[in-house]
Amino acid sequence: MKYINIIVEGSSEENFVNEIMIKHFASLNIFISARKIKTGWDKTASKPAKGGLLKYSKFKNDVISWIESDRDRPDTYYTSFIDLYAFPKDSESPYKESIQKISNPYLKVKNLEKAIYEDINHPKFIPYVQLHEFESLLLVDPDKLLIMYPESQNAISKLKVEIFNKNPEEINESYLTSPSKRIIKYLPNYEGQKAQVGPLVAEDIGMTELRNKCYHFNEWITKLEGI
Repeated sequence: MKYINIIVEGSSEENFVNEIMIKHFASLNIFISARKIKTGWDKTASKPAKGGLLKYSKFKNDVISWIESDRDRPDTYYTSFIDLYAFPKDSESPYKESIQKISNPYLKVKNLEKAIYEDINHPKFIPYVQLHEFESLLLVDPDKLLIMYPESQNAISKLKVEIFNKNPEEINESYLTSPSKRIIKYLPNYEGQKAQVGPLVAEDIGMTELRNKCYHFNEWITKLEGI
């Protein structure tokens, strides 16, 4: 038995791991665990605040803390499930201007992952940055959104026209045209339901199709399968 601990950006990614990835890797005798980035302290609830990636240091500290808490167990690996969209560009972030300027998204994200790996500096850590955000996976097959929004055939048809012939992982990361914003444009209710709806739609699309249409995502899953 091997173990993979995944630091995720938010609830959508956490639910995707718990509902889809755990099942997929169980057949390979690999146990998956996920937790959201600790971002501070929730004074109202008197517990750690989790989710979101506003500062790179929060992510880095959480990864290192998890690694250290396991005391280098030889059967345990670590990875991330965070978005390129709105990735922190603060002074401590490895997402330097030289990487930001790379126009090819695949080359950009590979350079960023390499920089994160070098910064974390642990041989069992496998950084993964999603191109460009979780909702890219849903745009692999927008028709599956009909399961959750059966009255929105016309809206989903318009979404399909907008992204026709586009690689889901290359759909850009601007505020108005990122994958999630495109979905919300036609399905406004999705904005408040993404953590629940997104993973269910992705599960219905299925791991095989997600891997076939999302090259970088498939690379990540393949690496994890091979540990």
